[in-house]
Amino acid sequence: MACPTGKQRFRDDFEAKLALLRVTTSNSPRRQEKRAYHCPHCHGWHLTSQAKKHRKARQ
Repeated sequence: MACPTGKQRFRDDFEAKLALLRVTTSNSPRRQEKRAYHCPHCHGWHLTSQAKKHRKARQ
């Protein structure tokens, strides 16, 4: 199943993290993906170059 976001979909977090390992060890001039995340649209996994967002503590 393809993702409606158009991003490359990985079946699970293990597959996504293997892909992340491959891109982080390459010397590609592309942007550098930093982490894998679960997609709420396709329920698969994607890579992103964005740092993890930190939630603000509730007061």
